[in-house]
Amino acid sequence: MKRFIYLLIILFLLLASSCRRGIEQEQERYVVLSPEIAEILAALELTQRIVGLTDECTYPPALAEIEKVGAFGGVKLEKVLALKPTTVFTTALEQDAIAQDLRRLGYRVESLYPKNVNEIYSGILHLGELTDSGDKAQALVKEMQSQIASIRQQNQGKSVPKVYLEIYRDPLMSVADNSFVGELIELAGGDNVFNTLERDYSRVNPEAVIKAAPDIMICYSRDSRQNILSRKGWQNIPALKNDLIFFEDDIDPDLIQRGAPRIVQGIQRLSEIYELWRAKTGE
Repeated sequence: MKRFIYLLIILFLLLASSCRRGIEQEQERYVVLSPEIAEILAALELTQRIVGLTDECTYPPALAEIEKVGAFGGVKLEKVLALKPTTVFTTALEQDAIAQDLRRLGYRVESLYPKNVNEIYSGILHLGELTDSGDKAQALVKEMQSQIASIRQQNQGKSVPKVYLEIYRDPLMSVADNSFVGELIELAGGDNVFNTLERDYSRVNPEAVIKAAPDIMICYSRDSRQNILSRKGWQNIPALKNDLIFFEDDIDPDLIQRGAPRIVQGIQRLSEIYELWRAKTGE
């Protein structure tokens, strides 16, 4: 009899603990200042905990209904505080200052700034641990790794196009191999034309682009096709000669510039662009 009562007490305590954890999770209130983290939390099915976002947190579409607290580089602190968050998620660079302010005020701040694909994986797993969603995080990472491995397998033995990605026009800027975007270009089966630059995202010389002779150009600098074709000395670049210039409408920048699960879609889209090059040039 005593043993039975003892077991009942243990069962009651376990149920109480489980209920308490459920209530605590329901009461979690996240303010997310990073589009990448917003996408990851949504992929972990945690959208219901998000009470505030920056304007740039646009995916998935369900986030549109959540209150905005300003722009990525211009977060309004009073709006963040008014939402009474239990955790604020930030990234680096422009958000370092507001992260420090929030910590000084006693708020829990978690920062994530993945610089490569492996750091995306570790970031997802870290967010999974923080949010009691470890199993979902592990499943998501495994799925991403499997899909990327499949794309790479499909491209084995195929011709490798030289790819030039333009971020800005004035000054002219591109990406280095060891940048996040440069890594995705190569995971998809291409060869980023700038192996090394002064920084991961850096100025480049127009003559260096001509000399590199890229087969494919991806233009995120908001320049027009006509203006690109009229640049001095660029007429003989293979990408321009073969009309293999791709813009934001052809490949969404968020797919290859955000460190989030959708990089798989970005790598797949890059791979499809490389196939267009092979078909057009017979490579």
